[in-house]
Amino acid sequence: MSAQSNSQFARTLYQHFNEGNLEAALSMVADDVNIVLYPLGQTFKGRGGFGQFMHGFHDAFPDMKVEVKNQVAADDSVVNEFVARGTHTAPLMTPAGPVPPTGRKVELNVCEVWGLRDGKLASLHNYQDMASMMRQLGLIN
Repeated sequence: MSAQSNSQFARTLYQHFNEGNLEAALSMVADDVNIVLYPLGQTFKGRGGFGQFMHGFHDAFPDMKVEVKNQVAADDSVVNEFVARGTHTAPLMTPAGPVPPTGRKVELNVCEVWGLRDGKLASLHNYQDMASMMRQLGLIN
């Protein structure tokens, strides 16, 4: 795929997430997709893992919307810088256990590096400002 089509591909997947159409987003990933969430030290594998990754945020922040701020795309990859905004209304699952809902709004800065293969998302490396989110949720000062 071309750099331009990869950029649009990423925007389409984020649009599905924003609309709560997680099944449509899931249809855009390779069966063996590999996701690394660096701030929490988590790895998710396969379509089921990608679904778990998406649901982890969508369930805890059901009104979360992603706004792409910057993209750099190539023939087999795309880097997405975005802001995710939402309200914490359900438990947020973390490796240390669930964070009970706080009712607070968060604004999270995120960068994702995607690898693409055969028109599908094959790898995703997620870098996000987790300390800022924890402060916004009132978990740290």
